[in-house]
Amino acid sequence: MKDRIKRRHGVKIGAFCALSLLLTGCVGQDPLDSLHDSLEKVADLEKPFQEEQKTLEELEKKEHALYNDVIKLNMDDYKKIVSLSNEALENVNKREEHLKLENESIEKSESEFEEAKKSAETIKDRHIKKKAETAADHMEKRYAAYSSMSEEYEKAIKLDKKLYKLLKDKDLTLDKLEQQIEKANASYKKVLKQSGEFDVQTEKYNKAREDLYDAAGYHIKKS
Repeated sequence: MKDRIKRRHGVKIGAFCALSLLLTGCVGQDPLDSLHDSLEKVADLEKPFQEEQKTLEELEKKEHALYNDVIKLNMDDYKKIVSLSNEALENVNKREEHLKLENESIEKSESEFEEAKKSAETIKDRHIKKKAETAADHMEKRYAAYSSMSEEYEKAIKLDKKLYKLLKDKDLTLDKLEQQIEKANASYKKVLKQSGEFDVQTEKYNKAREDLYDAAGYHIKKS
C-alpha cells in the first residue's frame, strides 16, 4: 500500500521578524510614521495566523497517526477501522475550521497592508520610496502564494474526507484505495510547493522591511 506524504508539518512557514523600533533623529512623521504603524499592525494581525499554523500542525500529526493505525488493520478489525476512520474525519473537520480562522487572519493582514501601500505612495524621498516598493512587491507575492496554498489545502481536505469514508467501505479494493491516496498526495505536493514559495517571500519581505526601516532612519532592535 502506498504511504501518505507528509503535509504542511515539517515545512517552515515563515513568520514575521519581531522588531522593536525607536526613532533616531528627525524622521518625517507623515507618511513614514503612518507606513511604519501600518506595517507593524500587519505583523500583529498575523499573530492568530501563526497560532493556527501550530494547531494545524498538531492536528495533521494526529491524523497521520490515525491513518497509520487504520492501514495496519484488516477486515477482521472492521469495527476498529470504522472507529478510527470516524475519528480521522472529525480531525479533518477541525482542520477545516482552523484553516478558515487562518484565512481570516491573512485577510485582515492584507487589508491593513493596503493602507501601508497608500502611505508608501506619498513618500517623497525616492530612495526610501524604492525600498518601500520592494517590500510591497515581496509581500504581494507572499499573499499570492498563501492564496494558492490555502486553495489547494481546501481541495486536499476534501480528498482526505473521501479517503476516510472509503476506508469504512467493506468492499473497498486496494486499487481504489491507492488511487485515492495518489490524488490526495498530489494535492499535498502542491500545498508544499506553495508553502515553500510563501516561506521564501516572507524571508525576502522581512529583509526588505528591515532595509526600509534602516533607510528611513529607524533604529532596529530585533527581539
